[in-house]
Amino acid sequence: EVLVPVSCDYLSVVGVRQVLRTLKNVRKLLKHPVRLLGVLPTFYDVRNRIGRESIEALREHFGDRCFAPIRINTTLREAPSAKQTIFEYAPESHGAEDYRTLVDRLLGATDVPLAAAS
Repeated sequence: EVLVPVSCDYLSVVGVRQVLRTLKNVRKLLKHPVRLLGVLPTFYDVRNRIGRESIEALREHFGDRCFAPIRINTTLREAPSAKQTIFEYAPESHGAEDYRTLVDRLLGATDVPLAAAS
């Protein structure tokens, strides 16, 4: 299964089509049974119209396979330079919270909303 991260901007959302074509080619030409687990909206900024429109378009097309977005967060950019994960660097940040939600969903937690946007 493949989880496709998609930046919340117009070109990235449009580019998902190419990823879907690539998955189709892998199945068809390489005979490898890969399937789309879902899309993961990233760099989501609730203050920007394009971010909200991107989430809306992804949810409309992928439904339940659109995961809750990873909000834009400075600590997500700072953690690698400190050679730490977001959970080590800023465990209470929005970035850590969003990735924790993703992990919970991937591990099958039943009370995690499918595509809640904060």
